[in-house]
Amino acid sequence: MDDRKFAILATLSFALLVPARRELAAQLVSGRLEAGQYTVSDGVLPASALRFAPSFQFDLPHARITARGAAFLSEQNLQIADGVVSGTFTTPTVYGVRAEMIGNASRAVDEQSLGSDQVDVQTRIHVPFRQAGGLWFGGGVAKPWRVAVISSADVLDGGVWGKLGDGTSKFGIATLTATFTNFSFSKVASVRDSSTALSCAPAAVGNIATTSALDEAGTACERQSRFSDMEASLRWEVGPLEISAQSGYRLGDSYDVTPDSRRWSSAHATIWLNERVAIIGGGGRQPALPLRGLPARSFGMAGLEIAYSPVSKSAVPVALPHTVLVKKFEMQPGTGDMRKIVIRVGGVERVDVMGDLSDWSPLTLVRRGRDLWELNVPLSPGMYHINVRVDDGPWMAPPGIPTMHDGFSGDVGLIVIAK
Repeated sequence: MDDRKFAILATLSFALLVPARRELAAQLVSGRLEAGQYTVSDGVLPASALRFAPSFQFDLPHARITARGAAFLSEQNLQIADGVVSGTFTTPTVYGVRAEMIGNASRAVDEQSLGSDQVDVQTRIHVPFRQAGGLWFGGGVAKPWRVAVISSADVLDGGVWGKLGDGTSKFGIATLTATFTNFSFSKVASVRDSSTALSCAPAAVGNIATTSALDEAGTACERQSRFSDMEASLRWEVGPLEISAQSGYRLGDSYDVTPDSRRWSSAHATIWLNERVAIIGGGGRQPALPLRGLPARSFGMAGLEIAYSPVSKSAVPVALPHTVLVKKFEMQPGTGDMRKIVIRVGGVERVDVMGDLSDWSPLTLVRRGRDLWELNVPLSPGMYHINVRVDDGPWMAPPGIPTMHDGFSGDVGLIVIAK
């Protein structure tokens, strides 16, 4: 194995797991490392390999940046399989509607092939219904490179979701999601199919994407392609167990959709041994991804997840207010004038506090475990007002502490820092 590549991977993985310091950036960064045995039958990746999948997330009030990748160790060779960097920017909710812009940059590559690159941008409108369901719709454009797609792809999507249960229920929380996505683009067509092609012309020399479709005269054809994916997913969280499952069907003619990509399904399970270590496993079938040049594949995996701040996400793209699920609020002493705010709430994406301790500006807590959130703040002795919210929901007084009316049709919590 290449020692330099292993050192880079080890350094990145260690950096993700080092505890955060008090600086603002560190307070908003979370990371995890997944390692285990991975088996795939598409003939591109090794049949069975040790897989490392580091990831990290950086949160701001109305933005989120994530990065994840995967590397495979097989026959003492480290192969970089894929990597994705994503940015999500949201607007405040106005009259029950929220807008979102999503951008992704991805690369699929290993030492045995050239791989592919893709950049895509999409906008969405979210309309939640009574905090337990809703819908979204949107569209965007994706630009691939080094694959048999020779144009930008137009993408339209929409979906509905619903949520059952809560964190206090013995049956946990179940989230159901149904989506519809349509892709439209031009791709290389074989000259044998020129009757259905849009046009045929001499191909550019060195164009890797068209090489396999050239005839003896160096002619390549272009064909309009279109297909749609319908997918349903379930995510269930109960106690230390998390289960997710997906099943889908692809619509399109036989030229655009191969038989092995018509139907697919997969499932994953996570069992948390403690707040930072979990056993993971899963498998199933994935359809071909023409825009990334990836074939249909069957896969199976099992391993461990080590999380500095495990990010347990729902498939629902809309944040829901769950303040009523806050199980515990505590102010713990720290070094000098520092105090640690500790909140326990599961099944959410974000926790904020606000009060005269922050000049009434929201402060975002850091996930330290599956349902543990913390934040260090400087506080001198005295009495302070404080409120909490989760997933951009309503501000409410934390549980377990005295409250008072704040004069603005609400209550605020009271905490006292002793000398």
